[in-house]
Amino acid sequence: MNARQEHIAVYTFVVFLFSFSLFCYGFFPLSFSPSTKANLDELPQGVGNASFSGVDYKPKISRAVLMVIDALRMDFVLQEENFQFLNQLLGDGKACLYRLQVHPPTVTMPRIKAMTSGAIPSFLDVILNLGSPEMKLDTFLYQMKQRQQKTVFYGDNTWTNMFPETFHRQGENSDSLYVNDFYKGDRNITKFLKLELEMYDWKLMILHYLGLDHIGHVEGPFSGKVPGKLKEMDKVIKTIYQTMDKWKQKYYTKPLLVITGDHGMRDSGGHGGSSHPETIVPVVIVSDQCAKSEETFLQIDLAPTMSILMGVAIPYASIGSVIDPALKMLHRREMLHALYYNTQRLVTKVELIINNKFTKSEWHNSFEEAKQLHQKFMKDATDISAYKRTVLLYTSVSKKLTQLLISSYIRYDILFIVIGMVMALFCAAIAVLQLLQDTNASVLTLQPKLFPSINCMLLSFLLLKLLSFEKQSSAEPSNCFHAVLVSLSVVYFTLWAILSHLLKSMQASLWTLLKSASLLSLFIWFGTSFHCISLGSSSFVEEEHQTWYYLTSTIMILLTLKEISVMNSTIGALSRHTKSDASLVEVCKEERNIFCAGSIAFLCIHVAVRRFNQTGDKWQHLPDVGDWLSKEEHEMWLSLTMLVGLCYLVYQICYMAGLLTTVLSLTASLLIYYYRAASGAVSIFGLSASNSAICLTIFWINLVEIFFIGFLPMMYRAIMGRTSQKRTGELFNNCIIIVALLSALLHKPHNVLLVGALLATSRFVAERIDRIADDKHCSILLKVITHYWLGKTFYFYQGNSNSLASIDLNAGYVGLNNFDMLRVGLFLTLHTFSGPILSFLLLLHHIFSDNERDVKHLPVVTNVRERMLTLTNVLITVPGSFFITVATVLRDHIFAWTVFSPKIIYEYFTVWLVLIQVMLVWLLLPKKSCASV
Repeated sequence: MNARQEHIAVYTFVVFLFSFSLFCYGFFPLSFSPSTKANLDELPQGVGNASFSGVDYKPKISRAVLMVIDALRMDFVLQEENFQFLNQLLGDGKACLYRLQVHPPTVTMPRIKAMTSGAIPSFLDVILNLGSPEMKLDTFLYQMKQRQQKTVFYGDNTWTNMFPETFHRQGENSDSLYVNDFYKGDRNITKFLKLELEMYDWKLMILHYLGLDHIGHVEGPFSGKVPGKLKEMDKVIKTIYQTMDKWKQKYYTKPLLVITGDHGMRDSGGHGGSSHPETIVPVVIVSDQCAKSEETFLQIDLAPTMSILMGVAIPYASIGSVIDPALKMLHRREMLHALYYNTQRLVTKVELIINNKFTKSEWHNSFEEAKQLHQKFMKDATDISAYKRTVLLYTSVSKKLTQLLISSYIRYDILFIVIGMVMALFCAAIAVLQLLQDTNASVLTLQPKLFPSINCMLLSFLLLKLLSFEKQSSAEPSNCFHAVLVSLSVVYFTLWAILSHLLKSMQASLWTLLKSASLLSLFIWFGTSFHCISLGSSSFVEEEHQTWYYLTSTIMILLTLKEISVMNSTIGALSRHTKSDASLVEVCKEERNIFCAGSIAFLCIHVAVRRFNQTGDKWQHLPDVGDWLSKEEHEMWLSLTMLVGLCYLVYQICYMAGLLTTVLSLTASLLIYYYRAASGAVSIFGLSASNSAICLTIFWINLVEIFFIGFLPMMYRAIMGRTSQKRTGELFNNCIIIVALLSALLHKPHNVLLVGALLATSRFVAERIDRIADDKHCSILLKVITHYWLGKTFYFYQGNSNSLASIDLNAGYVGLNNFDMLRVGLFLTLHTFSGPILSFLLLLHHIFSDNERDVKHLPVVTNVRERMLTLTNVLITVPGSFFITVATVLRDHIFAWTVFSPKIIYEYFTVWLVLIQVMLVWLLLPKKSCASV
C-alpha cells in the first residue's frame, strides 16, 4: 500500500488533535463535587456526653444584603477618597475588612459557584463562564429556599442562569457580557435596590454590580472612570447602611451587609489569571459585632459563614472553613457549636479519602483535644481559657483539613491522559522522521506483514484494556466501550506502522543533516529545539515572549548579515573584474549602505513596538508606552500614533494591491480612525465625531467591495473557461487586506501600528530569504519557520500572554450593542491571534508570488505542499507533545493550575486554528514550484 507523504502529514496532524483532546479531557475533569444536598437533621446533637440545646443553631441576623462588586480589588477599598463612607465605617469600628484568596480561574461563574457552595470549581469552568449552566451543587441559597427564607436578586444574569427558580424576585442585566456598559446596568440595580429596601418579605438580597469590571476590561484599573465608579458604589453602601440603621432603631432587628468582589483585576485590566491583584479580594462585614483580623481567608469560606449566619445547613459540597472573626455576634456556646459542626463535616470528608490514616495524624489529636475542651466548657461556661483554646483548635484543624480537601478534590483521569500523551508523542516522532526523508520521495510504501500486524493490534488492545480496568470495574463494559478500544488500537497500529516504515526509509541521520546545514538552518533548528525544551520550566512559560523576541530579532540580524555578505562578495567580484565599470561598483556600494541603514532602522522599529505593551508575569505590572498613551492628557499623542499606524498600514497594502483596492483601504482606514474618535479614544484635532454606527456600516461595505474586486474577475474567467494564476493571487491578497483592516479595527489605537509592522516585517524577511537561500527547499524551510516565529512574536507584541487575564474582551464588542456568541467569539479570536493568522496568510502570499514568476526555463520541484505540511507538523506537534508530557509529570506542581493549565488551553485552541491553516494549504497551495529562488 502506497501513501503520499502529504496525506500522512494531514493524518498525523488530525490524530494529534484527537490525542490532545483526549489529554485535555483527562487533565481537566470536573472536580469531585457531588450534587447531594445537606439538611439540618445532620446537625450534631452533642459533643461527648454533653448535648446541645435546640437553640444553639438558629439565624443570627434578621436579614442580610450580599453586595458583590465585580472585579473589586483590595486596594480599591483602601482608597479613602473614593470609598469615603465605607472607610468611615471601618474607622469607627462599625465594619471589618478581611482578605479573601480566590482560586483560579478568576472569572465570574466559577467564583459565584465557590461563594455559594463552598466547593472548588473545575478549571474548565472558565469556558462555561459564557454559558453559565444551571447549578447542580448544594448551596446556601438552596438551603435558604428549603427553609422558606426568600431571596431577591438584582445584577449579573449569570446568577439567574445558575439559579433558576431560586429567587423570589429578580432583575438581571439583559446583557451582562456587554463590556461597554459602564453605568446603565448599575443604575438599574440601584433603582430596584431602593424599591426592595421598602419591602419586608425577603431574608437575603444579592446585588451584583458590573460597571467596575467593564471599566477594567476596556480602560484598566487606573482609568479616570474608576474613582467615579467607586464613589457610586460608596453611595450605594451608604444608602443600604442608613436604611438598615433605621430598621435597627425602629424594629430592634439585626441586619447585616456583606460587601465583596467575585475576583480582582490585573494591573493591565481584565482578569482570569493568578496574579496577586486578581486573587486577593476584600470582604467587608458591616456590623459593630465583628472582630478585626489580618489573616487571609479563602473565598470558599464564605459559604459556611453565610450558612451559619442565616441559620441554614452548610452546603454538602462545602470544604471551606469559617471566617470566625465575622461571627463575633454569636454567643460562646453558639460559636463553638458552629465551629464544631463545620469541622466535624470536614473530618468526615477527609476520613472518606485517607481512611485510617486520619486517626494517626496530628489533626485527629487536635480535633479530639478540641472536643474534650468543648465538652468541658459546656459544663462550665465560665472557663474562658477552655473556650479560647477550643476556638483555636477548631479553626486550625478546619483550615488544615480544607487545604487537604482542596488538593484531593482535583482528580485527573490518568487513562485519557496517558492515551493522549503517548499518541501525541507518536505523532511528533512521525513528524520529525518525515522531515528527515528524501525530499524527492513523495510516496511511502507501507507493507505491514499480516501476523506481526495482528499481534501488534492485539497487544495495543490488551494494553488499553488493562489501563481501563478500573473504569470497567465500576460498570459492566459495553459493546460501545470495546468498539472504542478497537478503534484506538487501530489508530495506534497505524501510527506504529508509519513510524517503523519511516525509520526504514530514512536516508540520513539528524546529525548528518545538521553537519551539512547552513548557519541559518542551524539557528532555525536550535531556536525550535530551545523553545520546545523551555516549555519544561514554569518561568519560561510565564515569560515565553522573551524566547520569541530573542529568536525573531536574531534571525532578522542573521538574514541581514548574510545579505550584506552576499553584497560584499558581489562588490568584491566586480572590483576584481578589470572590465567592470567603476560607477557600477559605486552604485552597488551605495545600495549596500542604504540597505544597512534601512535594516538598522527596521530593527529599531521592532525595539520600539516591543515597548508598547508589557506582558508576561514579572514585568507585566510596569507601565509601558501603551499605558502612557492611554492617559487622557496624552490623547493628542495617541491620536498621532494611531494616524501614523494607519498610514503605515495603507503604505504596506500598496505592495499587494491595485489602485482601486488601495483607495478603498485608505477609506477604510479613515473610517477606523473616525470610529475610534466617535468612541472618544482619539481626537480629530478640533473636530467632533459622532454616530459611529454609520461609519462602521460604510467600513463593512468597503471590505465587501475589496473582496469582490478580486472575486468577480476570477468568477468571470472561470465561467468563460479561462484560468489566471494572477487573478487567484489577487483574490487571496485582497483577503489578506481585509483581515489586516479588520485587525486594525479591533486593536487598541496604539496597537494599530503593529499590523503594518507585521506586513513590513514579513516582506523584509521574504525578500532576504529569496536573495540568500541556496535552493527552493531551503527557501521554504526559512519562510515557514520565520513566519511562524513572527506570528508568535507579534502575538506577544500586542500584550497577550499565557495568562487568561490578557484576553481583551473589549475587542469582541466593537460595533456591537449586545452580546452575540458567534460575532464576539469571531472578533476575539481574530484580535487575540491576529499575529499568527496574518503571518500565515502572508506566508501563503509569498509562496503564491514565487509561483507567479516567469520561471518556465527552470526545473520543477514537486511536493511544496508536502514540505509545508511537514514543517507545520513539526512546529506544532513536537512542542505540543513535549508540553503535555511535562504537564503530566508536573500535574501536582504548585503551578499546575496557574501556569500550565492556561497554557494548555491556549495551545489547544491554537491547534484548532492551525487545522484551518492545514486545510488552506491543502486546498490552495499547488504541488509544484520552481526550483530557483
